[in-house]
Amino acid sequence: MRSYLLYKITHIFHRLGFYYYSVKFYVQDNKENNNIILCFFKAVFRYLKIFNYKYGYYEYLEIPITTKCSLRCKHCSNLIPFYKKQSDYEISVLEKSIKEFLKCINNIVFVRVLGGEPFLGGNIIRVLQILLKSDKIQRIEVVTNGTIIPKDKKLIKLLKNPRVVISISQYPFVNYHKLEEFLIKEEIKYHIDKMTFWLDFGDAKKQNKTVKQLARQYRNCNQICRSLVNGQFHLCPRSSHGTDLGIVKDNEDDYLDLLDSTMTIEEKRNRINQLLKKKYIKACDHCYFGTRLAKKVPVAEQINKKVKNQK
Repeated sequence: MRSYLLYKITHIFHRLGFYYYSVKFYVQDNKENNNIILCFFKAVFRYLKIFNYKYGYYEYLEIPITTKCSLRCKHCSNLIPFYKKQSDYEISVLEKSIKEFLKCINNIVFVRVLGGEPFLGGNIIRVLQILLKSDKIQRIEVVTNGTIIPKDKKLIKLLKNPRVVISISQYPFVNYHKLEEFLIKEEIKYHIDKMTFWLDFGDAKKQNKTVKQLARQYRNCNQICRSLVNGQFHLCPRSSHGTDLGIVKDNEDDYLDLLDSTMTIEEKRNRINQLLKKKYIKACDHCYFGTRLAKKVPVAEQINKKVKNQK
């Protein structure tokens, strides 16, 4: 019960980091952000040590397993439409990096498996097997846009595991009810992630902000979307995918190479803690989030409006 409640609280906190902007979704350039509610939640989760990074207790990690997607969202925060050739991430790299990360921590509330569209990933079965082997992970979320119904019997069996939850993004033009009916029939846990708007994180072009502007922006970011891409632990998807695409200049100070065989586990653990204390990262200069430029946009607006559900 405690594990389930902690997962639910963490999930709500994760969403609040974005919903905060529905009330005030930009920050005055010449003012500090002193929002009482947001500061309260940060205090609860950071300073009251519900999650104590020093001792290896974490709340959240994103693991993209593929850049294949059935949609082409104009404002995709993970920059998936920027990938000219969509493909699965190398399973051997995923396996090694996940195992190395788990060696560095004592406990994590939930891990999100996503894409692209994870049900298009040929490596999803192996990734779930790896994650489910670890008792350090309390919950595993598979994030889907609702267009794909899984058919593989091995995958369906894994999805029925009590620690797995399907998170369906509610997009207005997608008929996700077929997937919902399937999950109910198979007795697979799921929830609908209802969204009234997205935020435009920008086109990832370099903006040449000052150090002061970057630090202010980073303070106003929710700072919880850790991302694991190509064996690298990044502080956010804009950093991980931006570096992967070559849009953000590769900066070793902004991530941990989990596959670095010259580092001990203790050194990697310390490196993660150092990253979490950073005042800003270079990817902030390629992002609008935490600034007045992060305008509300329609949910999952398509570059190509022809969207078909796949059976």
